[in-house]
Amino acid sequence: MSVEVADHIRSMIFDGRLRAAQRVPQDAIAAELGVSRLPVREALITLEADGLVAAEPHRGVFVVPIRAEDIEDHYRLYGMAQGLAAAGAVRRITAPVLARLDELVAGMADGGDPDLMHDLNWEFHSLVNRTGASSRTLSVLRHLSHALPREVYSLPDPASPEANRGHARIVAALRAGDAAAVDVANREHMQREGDQVVAALKRAGVLSI
Repeated sequence: MSVEVADHIRSMIFDGRLRAAQRVPQDAIAAELGVSRLPVREALITLEADGLVAAEPHRGVFVVPIRAEDIEDHYRLYGMAQGLAAAGAVRRITAPVLARLDELVAGMADGGDPDLMHDLNWEFHSLVNRTGASSRTLSVLRHLSHALPREVYSLPDPASPEANRGHARIVAALRAGDAAAVDVANREHMQREGDQVVAALKRAGVLSI
């Protein structure tokens, strides 16, 4: 339950319902979700560890300002972890996996329903990660994936020409067995996604700087 509450509060922070320096209304959130205050308090402990809120003694819990560099660093870290996974995939890649990656790239290149495009994008990166990541890298990737709400990850267009070129570079490097190239391709791909997220959050007035 506390995980679901944490996801809900993350969404409130990133869609602007909770603003920087605003006190988190714990009672109102508990009432809205139909839960006691306990899972709300547990969720806030998790969010404080993620740097999204800060508890002030005798005052309450407040939203920490989100800066562009926070989002940029998040996507750089994501790119580093995905790069490690993709480099590992070079040693373990199989013909069926490459064939499925080709299908996913072709599906995104064709465009279509945005929800479907995001699902294909998610499957693409998940397949690469599962193929090559160590258990430690997968743990880091899972933590990073939950640090931002799904709505934020949906902001970049996974079927844009730039994204399609990034996916194609990743598959080409995997097919060539070039671990260094696939690492760089993943890092650059995620950095571009981060730039798009920063721009979108700035337009929405979510970022403090």
